[in-house]
Amino acid sequence: MKIKIIGNRHFEILFQKKINKILLIGNVDTGKTTLLKEIARKFIFYSIPVTIIDCDVGQSFIGPPTTISLIKLKKNVYNFFPFPDRFYFTGAISPSSNIIGFLTGIEKIEEVCKKEKNEKILIDTTGYIKDKIAREIKIHKIEVFSPDLVLLLEKKDELFFVRNFLRYSKIKFLTIKIPENFPVKTITEREENRSEKFRRYFRITDKIKININNISIKKINLDEEIYLNNPDGLLLSLRDRNLNDRVLGVISKKERDFLEVFYPKGKIDFEVKGIAISNIKIDF
Repeated sequence: MKIKIIGNRHFEILFQKKINKILLIGNVDTGKTTLLKEIARKFIFYSIPVTIIDCDVGQSFIGPPTTISLIKLKKNVYNFFPFPDRFYFTGAISPSSNIIGFLTGIEKIEEVCKKEKNEKILIDTTGYIKDKIAREIKIHKIEVFSPDLVLLLEKKDELFFVRNFLRYSKIKFLTIKIPENFPVKTITEREENRSEKFRRYFRITDKIKININNISIKKINLDEEIYLNNPDGLLLSLRDRNLNDRVLGVISKKERDFLEVFYPKGKIDFEVKGIAISNIKIDF
């Protein structure tokens, strides 16, 4: 079922010259990503450069799940971009599972975003809004990105706390009411969506052997016993000398001081100087 989210009047606002950075906020199943893609297609049609930042670590479409990612669009908008221009590995599928990592990732990607001039920047967010921590994260995200416009997608009045925060600031905001019959994904559908994206990311793989004594190691919510005794399938990020995340990998086995890691073929063109290991296991 296709439901039109916004009309031409709203699109006119998005095309204003002073509106460059646009942040979308909404509960789960309010069409944030659908709307973002629709906006991006409009900009591309008019040859306006577009950068997308995807903060939805659980249901990402820029970069694989567990990442906060950035990509500069070239021509088309696809349902999934497995290999972004930059990403930060949170090692979690929900901000609540790694709040510090999530906030750090937002700030690091924002640093990259600052270098983009004279183009539209669209920022997708998670649907995590219901508890106190979720609301604080949303406010923090607004402070970090300093958007020109915030699009609030809601079915009732669930984003009142964002409106109250923005009401007396210079940041413009626009409330978009979503129909009650907007399509809703089940938990199973969300899990399958994540699994499918990991399968696509690791569709063609190669292996690398890493001496853990010669690299920087970061552990994200990692059970030490699992890491030492049964690390097979653990998801990790391979990092360069600057400790920037460059590509995800999956541990295939551990032998003494060496990890054997699957990674997408052709995606290591740097010297691996660090890894960030999560507690998430991948079976592909």
